[in-house]
Amino acid sequence: MKKYLFLLAALALTIVAVVVPLQLAPQLNHQPVAQAQPGATSSPPRPAVTNRMNSPVPTPAVLANNPNFQPRPFPVAFESATVQWTLADGRDTNVIRQLAHNPSEYGRMVTENSEIFRRQLVYLKETAGSVFEQAKLTGAAVARLTLPGLDGQEFTVEVTRTDLRNGGSKGQIYGQLPDRPDSMVTVAFVNNREAFTIISPRDQIYLQAESREPGQVVIKSINPQTYGIPRN
Repeated sequence: MKKYLFLLAALALTIVAVVVPLQLAPQLNHQPVAQAQPGATSSPPRPAVTNRMNSPVPTPAVLANNPNFQPRPFPVAFESATVQWTLADGRDTNVIRQLAHNPSEYGRMVTENSEIFRRQLVYLKETAGSVFEQAKLTGAAVARLTLPGLDGQEFTVEVTRTDLRNGGSKGQIYGQLPDRPDSMVTVAFVNNREAFTIISPRDQIYLQAESREPGQVVIKSINPQTYGIPRN
């Protein structure tokens, strides 16, 4: 149980650390976290605790985009009122080549493949930043937020705490899934860029989304048993 609680803390610290990289440039090699496939089980996994999960997330260097980088490389396969999902297999190296901004990011994503189940590019028609901007105009408090998962799945998040700065143009949001007191959701956003983590042990959900472009996230489902384990 102690190891499991440490994983929750490590994922939360990682997503919070994303706020700094988000501010540096539109083409950064972001450092993410993630999930496992949904599906209820009687007991949650006991993830391995590693030095990599313990270490602070370094601030990535600003690198130029690849000459053939495309802001929207894949067509929309299906959508909801606020989200558009693509179908390209984000673990395929040819797809990663189109997702990545530069060779460094490509290498990081290929290496990460052994630690994740899925990777999918998602376009956001409504971002966390825009939700809080609208709330600021109306004076209403944001009690709930909707975040995308994989393949058309969406999660309603009950907001428990917010830390907004610069007039609400950037900040961090903390919450949990309804009727899941052991769940944890953290969101970091700067304008229309965002990254988030969704963890629900009861549902075997360990999702992480990293920012790609404004209004875009790359959502990953990680294997909590292998993520961060040093390779020989």
